[in-house]
Amino acid sequence: MKGTQKIKAGALQFVLFVGAIIAVLLLMFVLVAYSHTLFLKKTDLLVDMIQGADRGLQASFEKRIPSGGTVLLPLDTDKNITTQVEKTHWGLLELRKVVTTKGKLYFEKLALVGHSGSERPALYLQDNLRPLILAGNTQILGTVYLPERGVRTGNISGYSYNAPKLIYGQENIAKKTLPVLNEESNRQLEKLTAPFFEPEGEDVPLTRELVLKNSFKEPLKLIKGSRIHLEKVQLSGHIMVWASQKIVVNASSQLEDVVLIAPVIEIGDRVNGSFQAIASESLDVGKACGLDYPTVLSVGHQHQDVPDQNDFVPKLSVDSRCDIRGIIIFEGPEMEFGRFRPGISIKESTSVTGTIFCSESLELKGKVYGSVATGAFIAFENGSIYQNHLYNGTINSKGLPLEFAGIGYEHEVNNQIMKWLY
Repeated sequence: MKGTQKIKAGALQFVLFVGAIIAVLLLMFVLVAYSHTLFLKKTDLLVDMIQGADRGLQASFEKRIPSGGTVLLPLDTDKNITTQVEKTHWGLLELRKVVTTKGKLYFEKLALVGHSGSERPALYLQDNLRPLILAGNTQILGTVYLPERGVRTGNISGYSYNAPKLIYGQENIAKKTLPVLNEESNRQLEKLTAPFFEPEGEDVPLTRELVLKNSFKEPLKLIKGSRIHLEKVQLSGHIMVWASQKIVVNASSQLEDVVLIAPVIEIGDRVNGSFQAIASESLDVGKACGLDYPTVLSVGHQHQDVPDQNDFVPKLSVDSRCDIRGIIIFEGPEMEFGRFRPGISIKESTSVTGTIFCSESLELKGKVYGSVATGAFIAFENGSIYQNHLYNGTINSKGLPLEFAGIGYEHEVNNQIMKWLY
């Protein structure tokens, strides 16, 4: 009878080792399958939250939300996702933050929003008992609101208006007052241009060749000084540049979404970017600048000037060969001594795609693809002043993209996204 055959210990260890490897592989397979399923579920939930944020932002346009307020939207009962929208301002533009939550999951989006209307008049000219006079190579296309005395042809330096029609669009009678910018935008302009306004934030020293990017989800970063010269710097995001006297922007600077605030702002020749410049005294834009949407150029001049030798110098001037895409605003006190000084001056070969609001006189020699509201027009030629004359200017409301959203007038609500923030 043969004895029992012995198995070597090494072979047994090998069997156990192989079994352990197979067990680990099976466990890893189960974990990978579980993780993949969990990942898909989480991805689907995240997609639902992102879509919920988009829907929530659109739904918030139908709500009256005060600045600084928050609204909680109805619960998504199918997915148990809560959505709330917070309304604040960034410069003169309205900023909305939408937050969706489900359990411990959290998602937020931020956007600048504005008003977009299907009926944008090409021109609203306040009725100051003067007719509108067209001269030179002038063209107005779109619906207009004109003084009761209407529109006529004129002649400046031998250049008269010779087009077959005066207005290429519907004509309506304007009121003796301009439309009023919406209340919150007016409050923001008054606040940011007030004499003693000084913003609060995390101070950042201005250094040569500074590169600074700051998410709108982070606290405000602030560059402060009395006279600030932005040269060879790159600034983008939630950043404010504030000066007690003057800000100068050089073409070597790159500015994106930042806000500039000072009594006097000078934007040099060939500056490119997209930002808000808000001045309380004067704002000058140099030649050949390209400022992308949604740029805001604004002067909120809150005190009455005494006439002097500089009374013909515009408070907000855009030089020749510029391409501006956004909003231009001059809001000044009611004139008591006439409208000889232009509140805004747009020079030759400059195009503005967007809206212009001027509470005083507008000198327009360039082209506006959008809408203009002004107290009056003015033209300076060969030492002469021509009141309520539009000379070599073009206003074409049909050239404004449907996607454009700007600052609305009184009783108009914001209803369109201008730009998603980061």
